[in-house]
Amino acid sequence: MELPGKIIISSPEWLPGLLGGFAVFLLILVWSYRGTGISIGRRITCILLKGFAVALLVLCLLEPQWTQQKPEAGANYYAVVADNSQSMSIFDPGLNRSRGEEMTKLLVTEPGFWRDTLDDMFQVRKYGIDSRLHGLKDFSELTFDGGASALGSALHQLGSRFRDQPLAGILLVSDGNATDADLDQLDLADLPPVYPVVIGSKESSRDVSITSMSLSQTAFEDAPVTLIADISSIGFAGREVEARLFAANFSKSPFSEGVKIDESSSSIEGQAPIDSLVKEVSSDQETLAFRFQFRPEQTGVSFCRLEVSVVADSLAGDASTEEATMANNRRLAIVDRDSEPHRILYVAGRPNWEYKFLNRSLDEDDQVQLVGLIRIAKKAPKFEFKGRQGETSNPLYRGFDKKDEFTEQLDQAVFTRLNIKDESELIGGFPKRAENLFGYSAIILDDLESGFFTRDQMSLIQKFVSERGGGLMMLGGYESLTRGDYEDTPIGRMLPVYLDSGKGLSGVRGVSLELTREGWLQPWIRLRSTESLENERLESMPEFQVINLVTEVKPGASVLMQAKSKYSGETYPALVSQRYGSGRSMVLAVGDLWRWQMHDQTDSGDLGKAWRQMIRGLIADVPSRIDIDLQREQTKSGSTMRIQVGVKDEKYWPIDNANVRLTVKTLTTGETGNEVAEKPTGGMQHSEVQLIAEPSMKEPGLYQATYVPRLEGGYHMEVEVTDANGAVIAREEAGWTNDPSAEEFQSLLPHHSWMDAVAQKTGGRVLKRSELDGWAEGLQFEAAPVMETISAPIWHTPYLFIASLGLFALEWYMRRKRGLA
Repeated sequence: MELPGKIIISSPEWLPGLLGGFAVFLLILVWSYRGTGISIGRRITCILLKGFAVALLVLCLLEPQWTQQKPEAGANYYAVVADNSQSMSIFDPGLNRSRGEEMTKLLVTEPGFWRDTLDDMFQVRKYGIDSRLHGLKDFSELTFDGGASALGSALHQLGSRFRDQPLAGILLVSDGNATDADLDQLDLADLPPVYPVVIGSKESSRDVSITSMSLSQTAFEDAPVTLIADISSIGFAGREVEARLFAANFSKSPFSEGVKIDESSSSIEGQAPIDSLVKEVSSDQETLAFRFQFRPEQTGVSFCRLEVSVVADSLAGDASTEEATMANNRRLAIVDRDSEPHRILYVAGRPNWEYKFLNRSLDEDDQVQLVGLIRIAKKAPKFEFKGRQGETSNPLYRGFDKKDEFTEQLDQAVFTRLNIKDESELIGGFPKRAENLFGYSAIILDDLESGFFTRDQMSLIQKFVSERGGGLMMLGGYESLTRGDYEDTPIGRMLPVYLDSGKGLSGVRGVSLELTREGWLQPWIRLRSTESLENERLESMPEFQVINLVTEVKPGASVLMQAKSKYSGETYPALVSQRYGSGRSMVLAVGDLWRWQMHDQTDSGDLGKAWRQMIRGLIADVPSRIDIDLQREQTKSGSTMRIQVGVKDEKYWPIDNANVRLTVKTLTTGETGNEVAEKPTGGMQHSEVQLIAEPSMKEPGLYQATYVPRLEGGYHMEVEVTDANGAVIAREEAGWTNDPSAEEFQSLLPHHSWMDAVAQKTGGRVLKRSELDGWAEGLQFEAAPVMETISAPIWHTPYLFIASLGLFALEWYMRRKRGLA
């Protein structure tokens, strides 16, 4: 905005006398033209001409001055900010220079009147922007390799740095593709006018890029991880695009030793891909969808990298030289599979076939461990049990060398414990305390009556599901469900079905299983990848002879499988599931699922696979004692990772006095920030940072920390929780990826609207390169924090006297033309 000038009178004390004298002069002048014989119009014209001529001379006696404010030379700062991100390495169509080279030509090499003008008027400060704002001595230092374009945070930082200093304006040279924050979230109130100069062409460049990528995990055993990617292709119609998936992992080691780089899998060059897909591009601008399903080889946190490229053509040559950039052809994804196995407690009222096949199935799953508690003899009243004189233990153990303190008494049931971790586990039968039961992820009850449990134990199971978030599954054994008298018990209230006292074990014989509509939608119910193959599998299954009749399903429960009678055609719920509190409860009404394996002539292993997937579905959402929540936040200073760690004790109560130590390790292909990475021979770089999470003031058992990811790549975090004495309570791991290049190259076209919006909000305007000289020259008339006043005497200028003389001459000419003196 150009500053207005004004006129001031230096000798105002002369004004009254001069006005009086000028009035007398006008009267005499009017009187002198009386009786001249000329027309009234010409008479008035002559009077005005001479009057104005005398008025100009009278004005000189008042000494008028023309004053105007302008920025004081050298007193104000001006910031010139240049984009140093990787997007400036893009070659626009029709140009043999990159955007960065064009910027260097503008700011360094080509003659620039505007640069000299800025230097004369202001103290110019030079800055570069990538993932952060940094000062420069000269713009020749720009390397255009920054992993991000933090334009928003850079503007905010400039406003903060010069808050108490005279910053007159900002010249922003960039393509406008900001990666840090939305414009609506930016605080531009403290900024002076911003004048953006947009670098880049409006024409689209030929390029293939990963525009979006999502990863999901399911309980489907063959391919528990699904990766879906959208690949954008511009300008490659008729060509083929190949997507390859690689592993890029840390090697696993004990927590005490930390995590090491797996040199064999870190470098993609020469490494065989997990999978690859090829699709043909049909139009110049097209988005291709790629879908990968795979099973990671290791548990815990792992990483995979997706890489896309145009298949080389014998006529076109190397496609990489045709693309605008190759930096958007790779992206990293994280896979988080539980590193510690889930322990499942199986409790049965009698030895049966179901446990045999269930145990055999879960032995093949390294993420699930089945612990068995099987009753082999019921308790009996003492007065009905006659033993030898002095014998108090159960005669079942007679002849075995077993100490009395570890043998069941006469009125106690006899159990066998299987797959226990130590001799003390389940020594007293089913757990009676929360700290003993809550260590399991799920409970499976099979062929067990309600009288087996005390009232306190049933309430404990209810808390296990609703509060701890565990899973409960009841199998359809002889004494399960209604025949187990679970109606009106805490366990019965958790089940997803109503228990009808008038029903029980069915006399129905010959039932086949089929999936319901909701069952088809659950990947852990299906065993085949397509509907046709799944139907073939269901038809090949044997008929089952034992099923508990369940007539009604509770509201909110889902029937996933149903049993259909071979003779009557009636259907009955076979597998029902529901959420209960923080956990999940299931009912499998079939009591002889083991027949499936007995009739499997091809040894397909379908029963084992079905058991493993059902158990995974049961424990899919079971929380652990350490709950890690990672939230990425865009702040005014850049992108940060907010880490929240919830810590619970063995009873799953919050722990307030724990010490939470975080070890963050980085898997990256290069350095884009200030952190120093150690580079092993495998080709990937690795750095480590130690953090301490502080307790939250708002929520018990919650600990918080903040981490700023400077490097592009994968981040693996180990969490170690210790008590006040230094004893380890629990350990857990998590991870995330930092991929600013994905946002950096989200669009290859300059973001004109972003630059224009910043200019309008700050009082600036978008400049073309050809307008820079005129803009710089006009800054002397723009507002600045430090201004000086420039005064010039109007009476001392020759123009005023020339004007007065001209008016006298014109008046004289008009008089002489009419013959007047």
